[in-house]
Amino acid sequence: MKTSILFIILVSTFFSCAPSHKILKPDKEDNFRLSDYTTYGFFDVEAKGDTTPATFDKNITLIKDAISKNLEAKGLNQAQDPTLKVNIAISVKQEIQTRQTNFLNDGRPLYMGQRRYSWKSKEVETGRYKEGTLLIDLVDASSNKMVWKGGAEGILPGKEEKFAEEINKVVTDILASTQM
Repeated sequence: MKTSILFIILVSTFFSCAPSHKILKPDKEDNFRLSDYTTYGFFDVEAKGDTTPATFDKNITLIKDAISKNLEAKGLNQAQDPTLKVNIAISVKQEIQTRQTNFLNDGRPLYMGQRRYSWKSKEVETGRYKEGTLLIDLVDASSNKMVWKGGAEGILPGKEEKFAEEINKVVTDILASTQM
């Protein structure tokens, strides 16, 4: 009995501490070292059309601030004419969570006449959520060649106040693999 209670506590602790995002495997040039660069700057982020949300500019600013904080902690300074340029790519899509109906939970079979009962399973919508991917590319400004690429994907927080906190955590995890 004690063993099963201990197991349940350990499993629930593990899942409560699990990150809400998955870090993608970074890709880098063989000779890339972040310490070879002293300054950084951002490429312009462009988005147009009906699909651009009203909070787009605010969210881009949050992402750029998180990247700046991480790069400055690694010794780089932001400049107008940088040695390292940062490109940000974002993809967000609306997802629908569904469940399959079953005979035990979702009602009795319908009587169709002549002792024929019928019951058909169907998909039922249970919720909607947004799933996103953030990619960060580091480009050598002199050669205009990408020297490092990293990213993360996961479910976006539904509340706006949690978004800034989550972005900081995700960007820190992505840039943790850049070597000094």
